[in-house]
Amino acid sequence: MARIYWFLPGREADIGVPHFNAPFMAITLAQRADVKSVRKFRCLMLLLVAAHLSGCAAVSVGLQTDGRYVLERNEQSADCQSLHKNIWGRIQILKGLPEKARAEQQTAPPTASSLFGRWFGGPNKGLAAIQQYDRERAHVNALQRTMIDKKCVAVPLDTELVEADAEIARIRAN
Repeated sequence: MARIYWFLPGREADIGVPHFNAPFMAITLAQRADVKSVRKFRCLMLLLVAAHLSGCAAVSVGLQTDGRYVLERNEQSADCQSLHKNIWGRIQILKGLPEKARAEQQTAPPTASSLFGRWFGGPNKGLAAIQQYDRERAHVNALQRTMIDKKCVAVPLDTELVEADAEIARIRAN
C-alpha cells in the first residue's frame, strides 16, 4: 500500500522517500549523470596527487643512489661542537663495523638475496655490515663537508678510518 504525503497531493513516494520535483544537477562536465566518468575523474585526480607527492619525496634524507648523503635539517643547522661529537660517535661505529662484517661473513646468510650477493658479488657482498659501513661513511663525509662549510675545525677522517677502510676493502675483495 502506497502512502500519500500531504505536502505532495496526489503523489506517491517510492520506498517511503518523498519526491521534491526538483531536477538533479548533473555531476559531470558533460551535464549527465555518468558514474563511470566520475570514477575516471577521481582516479585521474588521485594519480595527479600521487605524482605530485612522489615528486616531493624525491629529495629524501639519507643515502642517495649516487652515493651522496643528504643530511637532516637539524644536522645541517647544528653548531660546530655538536657536529664534532656526531662525527666522533660515527667514527667509533665505523671502526667496529669491519669486525661485525667478518663475523657476519662467517655465519649463514639470513635471506636468499644475501646468499646470492655472497655468491655473485655486488657492492656489499650480501653483508648488512658493509651496507651499513657505506651508509655511515657517506654520512660522516656529509657531516665533515658541513663542518668545513661552517668553517669549523675539521676532523681528520682519513687518518682515523684508514684501518677500517683497509679491512672493509679486504672483506670486499674476498
